[in-house]
Amino acid sequence: MQRFQQIVVLVAALGFTWVAGPAMAELRVQALFAGKALFLLDGQRFVLSDGETGPDGLRLLRATSESALVEYQGREQRLGLERGRFAGAYESRSLPELRLLPNSQFGGYRVNGTINGQPVGFVVDTGATLITLSQHDAERLRLSLSGGNPVPVETASGRVMGQRVVLERVQIGGLEERDVGAVVLPGDRPATALLGMSFLSRLDIRNEGPTLVLQAR
Repeated sequence: MQRFQQIVVLVAALGFTWVAGPAMAELRVQALFAGKALFLLDGQRFVLSDGETGPDGLRLLRATSESALVEYQGREQRLGLERGRFAGAYESRSLPELRLLPNSQFGGYRVNGTINGQPVGFVVDTGATLITLSQHDAERLRLSLSGGNPVPVETASGRVMGQRVVLERVQIGGLEERDVGAVVLPGDRPATALLGMSFLSRLDIRNEGPTLVLQAR
């Protein structure tokens, strides 16, 4: 096993920051799901599924809604979800959160929110890189598409060209983020806007049984 000049592990009841020398890489877990985890490694955010290897050789062995077992720099470690800030001790904070139950008919998680103050219904979609809107919704919200960058998007019907935009303000419950990336697809699909990772990656996400918990950082 590789030896390190310095290994500092700071563990909290619901959080973890791992700083390993000599490169002093900082690894954090920001969202956990069954078979998948969202990591932040030296400022780079990415998602790994069980068995996948990411930047700097980080390998996710197994993820649950409570922890992620990883192999990194020759060492196996079980990581919990990041909470608050770590400076030698855990500092708890009271942060806004939103708890969602799966829709009995749809099976996924739906939530009402706003974009730039206008009401929008969302489906939570961790597989979507960006918030995804139909052109119909964009027109209703009076979003300006001028100057947006065209981007290819894979859909169930094949590849289409979408228009990438930046949303000034997105809010669900007490959770609000600004300058959030989105893509607008031609026509009236998706029928319900997709709340993608451009918004979700800014939150802490965990499952408590069937309940999906979204919490501000």
